[in-house]
Amino acid sequence: MSDNLKLASGEQQNEGPAMTAGQRRLTAGAQGQFSAYRKLMVGDSGIACLACFELYNLLIAPMPSAIGLALRQKALKLFLSKSGGGLIVGRSVTWRNPGAISVGSKSVIDDYAALESRVDDDSGEESSITIGSHAFIGKHSIILAKPGRIVLGDACNISSHCRIATQSSIEIGRSVLIAAYAYIGPGNHIIADAETPIMEQGMAQGRGVRIGDNVWIGTRATVLDGVTIGSGAVIGAHSLVAEDVPENAIVAGTPAKVIRYRS
Repeated sequence: MSDNLKLASGEQQNEGPAMTAGQRRLTAGAQGQFSAYRKLMVGDSGIACLACFELYNLLIAPMPSAIGLALRQKALKLFLSKSGGGLIVGRSVTWRNPGAISVGSKSVIDDYAALESRVDDDSGEESSITIGSHAFIGKHSIILAKPGRIVLGDACNISSHCRIATQSSIEIGRSVLIAAYAYIGPGNHIIADAETPIMEQGMAQGRGVRIGDNVWIGTRATVLDGVTIGSGAVIGAHSLVAEDVPENAIVAGTPAKVIRYRS
């Protein structure tokens, strides 16, 4: 294979293939890999905290039945920044850096959901996830601050297979209903330099997403970074929301446009 073909396939001489910063951290040498894993799992906490959290993930996280629910409720108080009374956590929920995650009382995190709050090794920037009381996060949904700040209001209801992720901020109000497979807050990759692989150019820092109270977001809708959705708005299924949505507006389409307003 010629050098030109190697470059075209994404392989760089002496450096290997192009990767994101996160990939490089997790695929470093043996000592670097362990340090990256510890920071991914428990942030800046020490080895003892990591060992205890590993035991939790091995023994308690996948445990079925009401016994598993009760043990997770008690054990997570040791790891989360805040764990409200009556918290219900299903089987095999993934927590990463739980010390930066706060969950209000009587909230439900269903089976196989994932909540991850990363720390940026380069900038030292920390992240946080704050979930209000009576909230619901459905099966296989992902809440990811990488790094950034995510706030989910009281009684927010996120269905299954949703992804809410940011490198800046996402604020979602009270009693917001988000249908399955919704995608909120995706940032933009920098593509300014044609000579540098896109994966290695990083992400553009956006303005974040703000969603008001009592909003309904339909299935498979995408809400892009920088968008504000007013309270009472309805986002149609499969819509791409690239611009701000006024209060009580009903929008649909790709890109989403106002159809009418709720009376």
